[in-house]
Amino acid sequence: MNPTHRLSWYRVSEGITPYLLVAPLIVLIAVFIYWPLIYSAYLSLFDWNFVRPNKEFVGAENYSRLFADPHFETAVRGTVVYTLALIPLQVFLPLALALLLWGVSASRFQGAYRGMLFLPTIVAWSVASVLWLWIFNSNGGVLNQLLGHAGIDGVNWLGERNTAIWSVILVATWKTLGFHMLLYLAALEGVPRDYVEAAQVDGASSFHVMTSIRFPLISPTFFFVLVTTVISVNEDVFAAINVLTDGGPFESTTNVIYYLYMQAFRYFQIGSASTVAVLIFAVTALFTWMQFRYLERHVHYG
Repeated sequence: MNPTHRLSWYRVSEGITPYLLVAPLIVLIAVFIYWPLIYSAYLSLFDWNFVRPNKEFVGAENYSRLFADPHFETAVRGTVVYTLALIPLQVFLPLALALLLWGVSASRFQGAYRGMLFLPTIVAWSVASVLWLWIFNSNGGVLNQLLGHAGIDGVNWLGERNTAIWSVILVATWKTLGFHMLLYLAALEGVPRDYVEAAQVDGASSFHVMTSIRFPLISPTFFFVLVTTVISVNEDVFAAINVLTDGGPFESTTNVIYYLYMQAFRYFQIGSASTVAVLIFAVTALFTWMQFRYLERHVHYG
């Protein structure tokens, strides 16, 4: 082969090799993420169920019907409650626990503490929900038995509006706490000790070391936990809702994810369910963009 042609072929192969390496991943993303999203947007324009072979085009009627549905309004209110409650519990509470464990790093019990706090993460959602169903049982459940020993009347944890949604929030927090805590602990391990020791020599207090050195250096992990929590916060409670309350009592524990599930797999309203899916994607994408637009500038990647 002519050396010039050989050099040209080498340059071409060198240029396309990276694209060939990522091509399988791009194909999987296109098939399992982008195509379902596009097809959901398409189905949101039709009135269709799994049984009827033909789809009836209704345009934007599914969207107008959705916003007029009081059940969807209730689901949106539940979604707001879950979001406002779980984001601090899944972002800041693990950070506080990580700092407490970091403070006892020299203790031989730290590994046991980590294991106990991380254990719920590896338990399947269905198993965890059944376990908490037993704990919350109003007739002889573990929690009510403990209250009885303290002379307090038992509570119908999953049967009352005021307690059911907070019971679900408690389960979701318990399930995800350990994973985020370990992420923060790993980030704290990566903080150079030279920076901390230099600050302490200069007379910096533990509070100033945390706010001026440790937190800025772990801010990429904090930002990652925040973004992923906002994206998945309402998916995290789906299994707990499904097992513990089935959306009740009186839809007080439902959210938009559970509303989507009900529309698709119980009522077989595929058009309505697809409409909800499109709206969830749009709102999630908007909030994710806002986080990158306004919060990432405060993240220190150096």
